[in-house]
Amino acid sequence: MIFNKKYIFLLVFPLTGLLMMPGCIHDDFDEPPLSDIPVGTVLTIAELRDMYDNEPILFEDDYSIYATVTMDDKSGNIYRSAFVQDHTGAINLRLQAPGGIYQGDSVRVYLKGTILGPYQQMMQIDNVNVDRNIIKKANGKAVEPTVMQIPGINSDHQGMLIKLEDVQFIESHIGQPFADSENLLSVNRMLEDCNGNQIIVRTSGYANFADEPAPGLNGSVIAVLSQHRNDFQLYIRTMSELNMNNPRCGDDDDDDDDTDPGEAVTHIDEDFQSYPDHAVIDQNGWTAFAEEGERNWICRTHQNNHYAQATAFNSSDPVNIMWMITPPIDLNAMTNPVFEFESAKAFYTHDGFSLHIATDFDGSNVTSATWQALDARLAGQADNDNTWIHSGYLDLSSYSGIVHIAWRYEAAEPEGKTGTFRVDNVKLYED
Repeated sequence: MIFNKKYIFLLVFPLTGLLMMPGCIHDDFDEPPLSDIPVGTVLTIAELRDMYDNEPILFEDDYSIYATVTMDDKSGNIYRSAFVQDHTGAINLRLQAPGGIYQGDSVRVYLKGTILGPYQQMMQIDNVNVDRNIIKKANGKAVEPTVMQIPGINSDHQGMLIKLEDVQFIESHIGQPFADSENLLSVNRMLEDCNGNQIIVRTSGYANFADEPAPGLNGSVIAVLSQHRNDFQLYIRTMSELNMNNPRCGDDDDDDDDTDPGEAVTHIDEDFQSYPDHAVIDQNGWTAFAEEGERNWICRTHQNNHYAQATAFNSSDPVNIMWMITPPIDLNAMTNPVFEFESAKAFYTHDGFSLHIATDFDGSNVTSATWQALDARLAGQADNDNTWIHSGYLDLSSYSGIVHIAWRYEAAEPEGKTGTFRVDNVKLYED
């Protein structure tokens, strides 16, 4: 038996929400003579990943992989970590101490004493000691990114350096900082292609580019692909690998079917079917806003039905407050405006779901607007899980001017307030 499979408590930090911790940065290491570290059986990264069979593997015998480092932790965007890649695939290295291994290093990773297994579905080699497990062969080696499209990304591409072309940050994230450097919090920004497919760009509050604004134009992005549970996410290595200087998708076309985010409407018929699963609800004039925490209203699907959902289940935030807001509604252009929708709940834990209307929301400053509660029938504790409840027909004729209607969700995972609420079939029309 060359290696043992054991159930092992992995002492790791999640790849999402990495918190930088003070400590000595390992800028260099004392490399033992190569003869002191045996090579053993040489594996490709693909062969290494294929060894995993639902149990962590502690390597007790001599195995090695040869690879090139594609991302290190010097920028602060990842911590005590590195990504390596060969011609067959890529994998994350979880280091015992930060530093000592850098982008462009050609290395042999000696696997004895390390642990192979996934964290939140991201495959990694944990417990890597740079002095004992890393043998540098050369440096200054570049890995060409693989050009991909968002819909083609899957778990086989974990850890790879990729390039997405003809992409842009969603409109509500343009000009927003990549992360919260003041509070040292990681933030998700959403990148989309011209067909509305989206992927997360995850940035640590410790990244040296955390305060940089998300660009507003279209272009290409080079980044390392990671995975957290079912979400794929990108880690940017440097701002120079964002080449976004082209007009945004749709800027040059005359498609009148798309709703201008700033254009007031007199009709809404939103069933969320155009959103892919896990996409933030922020297209066609809708606004998604995370007031507290990093969760947002997203699209979920069940039996081919798409709907908007908010939940704090398994959230890493102490509090989550999120808003989903309609496009601006021009009530002055309507005589007898009626608004309706359906809502549902699951795993009820608290009453954190409410409906509001504002006449002074400017389209961006959610918390400075004056939101008044709207009286509607909302799914609640007494209703069966996953059962759609009609809101009733809300008469908006007592309001005038430009208004917005918002669903607000508030929850706190540490307090056990994690219930799920959903919205579907939103309609505005003349009675």
